[in-house]
Order: sequence, then structure tokens, then C-alpha cells
Amino acid sequence: MKKEENGFEEKTGMVTSEIHVLKKEGRGSTSLLLVVGVVMRVLCFLYTRSFLEKRPELTSPLVSYRRLQDGVAMFKNDISPYEGDLFHYQPLLLRVFSLIDVSDSTLFTIFTALDCITATLLSISAGYYAKESGSDRPEYISTLVLKCYLWNPVTIACSAVLSISVLHNVLIAVLVYFFCSDSAPKIQETEVSFRCFLNGFLLPCVAVISVCTSVAIYPVIIIASALLRFTSARERMLALSGLTVGVATMVFLNWLLNDMNWNFLEDTYGFILRADDLTPNVGLFWYFFIQVFEHFRTFYLAIFQINLLVYVVPLLLSLRKDAHLHLVISLLLVAVFSSYPTLNDASTYLALLPMFEKYKKHLRYTLVTGCTIVTCVVLMPVMWHMWIIVGSGNANFYFAVTLIYNVAQIYLMIDLMFAYFRNEADGATASMITPKTNFVLH
Repeated sequence: MKKEENGFEEKTGMVTSEIHVLKKEGRGSTSLLLVVGVVMRVLCFLYTRSFLEKRPELTSPLVSYRRLQDGVAMFKNDISPYEGDLFHYQPLLLRVFSLIDVSDSTLFTIFTALDCITATLLSISAGYYAKESGSDRPEYISTLVLKCYLWNPVTIACSAVLSISVLHNVLIAVLVYFFCSDSAPKIQETEVSFRCFLNGFLLPCVAVISVCTSVAIYPVIIIASALLRFTSARERMLALSGLTVGVATMVFLNWLLNDMNWNFLEDTYGFILRADDLTPNVGLFWYFFIQVFEHFRTFYLAIFQINLLVYVVPLLLSLRKDAHLHLVISLLLVAVFSSYPTLNDASTYLALLPMFEKYKKHLRYTLVTGCTIVTCVVLMPVMWHMWIIVGSGNANFYFAVTLIYNVAQIYLMIDLMFAYFRNEADGATASMITPKTNFVLH
């Protein structure tokens, strides 16, 4: 018996030491991936920044660093940035950047660090979800998500041009981390203490959604994902009331920082909802509202803005068993239907796709949608050059590519939903399914 116990202890010790070695190797590989990502960003900043700063796919009036610089300069000269039509940032962001008087190189270092934090948080979140969904290789999925974000050419380029979308992605990554974390205890119906809700990551999730909503409005639909993630009635009431209080608090704080003046509302939220700036971007608004007659503008503008809200309830009912997939699809819809999108808006949800390993075998158009998105991203500068620089094309050239890019994202959403329904069908009617069974998504 003693020999058997000694042998068992030796085997246990060997397994434990192997696990420690694997963990060290994982940390080492993660560090190497981060270093490579930083090096690529540095090279892009040094050699391609002047070209990338002019790309409409990477900047918009809501994330342009140059516009932010101009607003800060006006603020320091006692001129309100909200007097004209140049500045569309929150007073909080204006105050922060007016205090951070650093060079572009220093700010690039900060943005690169934030990008690394974003990639790490997404990677950890994917690992949590992979373990929760029963995957046998969560470390691989976690590393793949890290690569998909950190080595994405779009995120590299946005860091180089100091796009404010880097800050938006950090907020989304923090939200995803709180959303996916499985270390929180399960909350019972009878437990209503503040500490219990805080430990369940409900309040941090709602707080981040409130900040995102106060910045760009459209992320408000993500609250539906929180309602799926936190299932008790008290939690859902707290989520809705917390979102209301959080957004109101952010607006009130911006009002205080703007010397108790409400003029920032017109140039921030009003600017987003009216879609006044028709500079070409990767969205759907600009081309349509260039063509539409002025007396129809208000009607179609309301249709375009309400369009995003139409999907909330159907998706809430359809994806009620997978809040994480609902969150990713919500991020996809925000990237497609916002009024001033950039390519970086899609970076977070695209990086998270590998964590849905259980749906992979049911996806039908992965190759088509993936190749279409990559092709469109490559063709956007080409069509822009033909239209604006050479003059051998027209606006239809550029809009056609952006339209196909958004259609590909919608097809990706449909494919993900089909995979979800097929997975649910396999679980419910496994004995009735044969290799010849066909599935149709209506």
C-alpha cells in the first residue's frame, strides 16, 4: 500500500510540474505575441502614419485625433470648441486631453499599451468562455483571439494614426471581460445585497455600457445582452435602472465640465443622430443621404436610426440561451448601422469569433464572408484612389465596396445565428437527425 501511495504521489507531482511548465510556456508565448504586436505598431507609426492619417476607413469625425487636437487648442485659447462644426467629443475627453500635454510619440506609446491591454482582456475572456462551454483547448482559443486582435492590420493602423477608436475598444474589452468572467458566484433569487450584485459583475457591466452609450449612443443595445447574462428579475431591474442612472450621471458630469452649458449636446449626440457630416466612410449613411431629396431627409433619417433598435427584441428572444453570442452580434450590428463607423469598430467582435468553437462545424459561409471582408478592405484604398486622386471613377466605385463589406458582415451574422439554431436542434432532436437532414433558416 505504501509503495502504491508513493507511486501515486510521484505521478501527481509529475503532472503538477508539467502543468506548471505548460503555464510558463503559455505566458512566454503570450509575451512574445505582445512584443511582435508592439513592433508592428512601431514600424507602422514610423513609416506609414502620414499615409494612413488620410484614410477615411480609419478615421471619422468621432475618432479623429486631429479634430481632438484642434478642439483642445481652441479650449486652451478660451474658445468653445462647440461653437463651430469641428469638434464632436465629450467635454470629459476634452478635459482629459487638455491636461495630457504630451508629444505624439508618447501618446502613441500609451495607445499601444491600451491596445495590448485590449488584446489581453479579450484573450482572457475567450478563455473563460471556452472553459464554460466545455472546450478541450481553451488555451489555444485564448491565444488565437489574442493574435486576431493584436495582429489585425486594422488595429495596427488605428494605433499608428492615434485613432480614438482605440479607447472605445478598451471599453468594449473591459465589458467583454466582465461579461465572460466565470469566477463570479451564482446569485440566488433571495440574495439582493449590493455586494452580491457587485461580485456577479453586474454593476461593472452596466457601468461600462453606460460609458459606451454616453460616448456613441448606439452601444445602448448591448444592455439586452446583459439582460440575458443576468437572469433574475431583480438583476434585470438593477441593470435597466443602473443604465439609466449611469448615462444620466455621465451627461451631468459632461455638463459640469462644460461650465454648466448644454451646447455640447447638439455637437455630440445631435451630430450622431442627424448624420450631418457626409464625408465618405465605411458605413451606409453617407451615400444615401447625399442622394436623397432634402424634404425626405428627416423621414429616412428616422428610419435609419430606428433600424438598429428593430433587431433588439427578436435577437433577445432568439438567442436567449447564449448571451455571449448575443453580445458579439450586438457589436456587429453597431459596427454596421452606426452613422460614422470605421474599420476598427469590427475589430473586437471579429477577434472574439474563435471562441465560438462549438458552432464552427455548423457555419456554412465562413470562407466566403471572410474572403469578402478581406477583399473589400484591400479594395477600399484602390477605389478611393480611382475616385478622388485619379478621377477615373466616381462615388459608386467606393460605395460599392463599402456596401459589399457591410453585406458580408450581415451574412456573417446570419451564419452565426444559423449555427446557433443548428446546434440547439442537434441537442434537442439528436436522434431524429441523419446525414441527409436539411436545415433551413427562415
